[in-house]
Amino acid sequence: MLNRESKDFYNQEFKELVREVDSLKEKPTLFLHACCGPCLTYPLSILVDHFKVTVGYFNPNIQPYSEYLKRLDTLKQFIEAYSKYRGMEIPLVINEDDFEKYNKLFADRIKDREGGPTCLRCHAYRMGLAYEYAADHNYDYFTTVMTVSCKKPSRELNEIAEKLALKYPSTKYLYSDFKKENGQYKGILIAKEYGLYRQDYCGCLPSLKEREEYKKKKALEEESKAQSENSLTIIG
Repeated sequence: MLNRESKDFYNQEFKELVREVDSLKEKPTLFLHACCGPCLTYPLSILVDHFKVTVGYFNPNIQPYSEYLKRLDTLKQFIEAYSKYRGMEIPLVINEDDFEKYNKLFADRIKDREGGPTCLRCHAYRMGLAYEYAADHNYDYFTTVMTVSCKKPSRELNEIAEKLALKYPSTKYLYSDFKKENGQYKGILIAKEYGLYRQDYCGCLPSLKEREEYKKKKALEEESKAQSENSLTIIG
């Protein structure tokens, strides 16, 4: 038995469950929470071989609304093209949870850093919305694509889902660690192949502000470096 503390635990659990699923007479249903098109690419390419997949876009964290729509359009673009390529139907469910409600619940995010404790609460909130939908609509399994990102902690995401599985026992949780075996890199290649828009911040307004501040800082550093190099050239 694989040690639960092993870095490959969730990936091996995923493979073991998939082997069990493949022994069934027909594919079980899976509700797949997706945060964006690029993160969906690689997980979906694996999962459709073993499950009847429905994609769920449950992300009130993505703001401003123009960005929310841009990522949704990208998600639709990929699902439509990939469905056609694979010759199968991949339904999409969209949940437009109250953005003002989300902002009130996560007002303390402004005091936290990207990847901090508030982010884990945000992941849990969105996964909770999606898991509840999956259970209410009698899906056999639930999982999220977020474990494909190197910026998202796979262990914590799986632990969040384990707790949700206890709350919604009618829908099983599919362990995952999609970033394993170069999953994120494979997803990037697929995203490039389909010409998908790739965002440069997680989603919430504070994360957008952090990213903008980072880009300004890098631009100033590059400008200072260029000025120093020009000064040395003139002196030389």
